[in-house]
Amino acid sequence: MFLLVIVSYIIIIFFEANSILKEKNKAKTIYYFSLIITSMIISILLTLGVPLEGPSNLIKDIVISMFGMIN
Repeated sequence: MFLLVIVSYIIIIFFEANSILKEKNKAKTIYYFSLIITSMIISILLTLGVPLEGPSNLIKDIVISMFGMIN
């Protein structure tokens, strides 16, 4: 399964990166590759069975710190 994730991302990068790189927009290229790398890392970790924490606790802590509300 791990190899399937890697091959899938290589195929996606091969087909999509050409159009991004042809535009020569540096900001868009950096944004695209940072999202691809982030999603690839998360997919690999999920494939390997690593438990990942959702963002709900972080969002809850931010809201509590901003508004001082505790339920």
